[in-house]
Amino acid sequence: MKSPRVYLADMLAYVARLERIQQRGQSAFYQEEILQDAAIRAYEVLGEIAKRLPTALLDTQPAVDWRSLKGFRDFLAHSYDKVEVAILWDILSDLPALRAAVEALLASLPPEDAS
Repeated sequence: MKSPRVYLADMLAYVARLERIQQRGQSAFYQEEILQDAAIRAYEVLGEIAKRLPTALLDTQPAVDWRSLKGFRDFLAHSYDKVEVAILWDILSDLPALRAAVEALLASLPPEDAS
């Protein structure tokens, strides 16, 4: 099993992917299915990572609704035919809070060589 630090670093990488998708703009997002698919995959991974992290750790950053992120992963994986592009785009607006929470979680962890 990976350490929380590695999982959180992975989360930051996926947040960065979503930020790059968002930077392409709403019009491109609506027109390019590959961007939609990439966003869906990134959110699936983010939710899976959140499931693997200790709840007590995540609870230290209540600005993010971690339970919803985990549930969103399940929805995307199991209800692919009900995903609405507009809602997916709107959820991208939550990225700054997610980035800030993940960075704060990383900063709160002791250095790996001290564990």
